[in-house]
Order: sequence, then structure tokens, then C-alpha cells
Amino acid sequence: MNGIGWVMAAHVITLGMWSAGLLVLAGLYASPRGGASQADVHRHSVMCRYVYVVLASPSAILAIISGSALVAMLGVEGSWLLAKLAVVVLLGLFHAYCGHLLHAEGHETTPERRTPWRSPLLIFIPFLLISTIFFLVLAKPDIVFEYQVTAKPTSYRHKEGAQERQVQAAAMDGAQRIVETR
Repeated sequence: MNGIGWVMAAHVITLGMWSAGLLVLAGLYASPRGGASQADVHRHSVMCRYVYVVLASPSAILAIISGSALVAMLGVEGSWLLAKLAVVVLLGLFHAYCGHLLHAEGHETTPERRTPWRSPLLIFIPFLLISTIFFLVLAKPDIVFEYQVTAKPTSYRHKEGAQERQVQAAAMDGAQRIVETR
């Protein structure tokens, strides 16, 4: 196996560990703790801290570093990569939110009263983000952004001839036709 293969393997393994850590954290935070003894609350806090500090955080750092190395080594480009990086940023924000919950859990004096929508949402968000990343990487869709970054030059307009001023428009039945502008 060459260098790219090792970096790819490291990226897949660390991304899997990061994803698993976030899903486990989401499950731990979503689990009800009402009426639990002090020992159960302490055990829950230790489990959350262990998963966050030992599993999820180092895996996140290594997954981002190995992913960046893959982009540099392979020269990957495309609109799907921008979308994937945006979703990875959202996954990183969820990771930071889990750290916030861990910090808040260690400093609460009374058990937190949770809203009923929080538990399913805590599990759904990482599942949706991880699934979106897998879809973008495996399908590599050509995503068209609505606005272009660069504008057309001002000299572009006067170079258009009569034949170049044709605009394609789709008809209601799906067939395409050419409409001339005058």
C-alpha cells in the first residue's frame, strides 16, 4: 500500500471513530436521567467525558488532518468538496456543542429539565450530518451554485452578435426550444 492508501485508511478509520463517538455522545445526552442516584449521575458524567476526551476529540483532529492531506495529495476539487467541507464544519460545531453539554453537565447543581424534542434531535443531527458526508463523498454530485463569484467583464456585452443572443428556455412539457431576443 502506498502513501495515499495509508492516509486514506487513516482518514476512514478516524472519521468512523469520530462519527461513532458523536453518536454515542448523542445517545448518552439523550438518555433520561430523572430519578437517578448520585452514583449513576457520576457514572454518566465519566462516560460522557471519556467518550468526548479520549475517543471523539482526537479522532476529529486526526480525521480533519488526514482529510486535508488527502485533498492536498490527490488534488481533489469540485463543488461536492465545498459542500462536504461545509457539512464537516457543521459536524465540528455539533462536536463543540457536545463539549458545551459536557461542561454544563459538570457544573449543574440540580438535574437539568429537558424539553421533549431535545432527545430525538440530539441523535438525528449527527446521523443526518454523517449521512450527508457519506452521500457527498460517494456520489460526488455536481452541485451548481446559483451565483458566480466572478462577474462578466464589461466588454463582454458589446461582443455579442445577433446569433449569440439566443436563450434556451425549457417549455412546460419538458421539451426545449430556442427563444430569440431582439
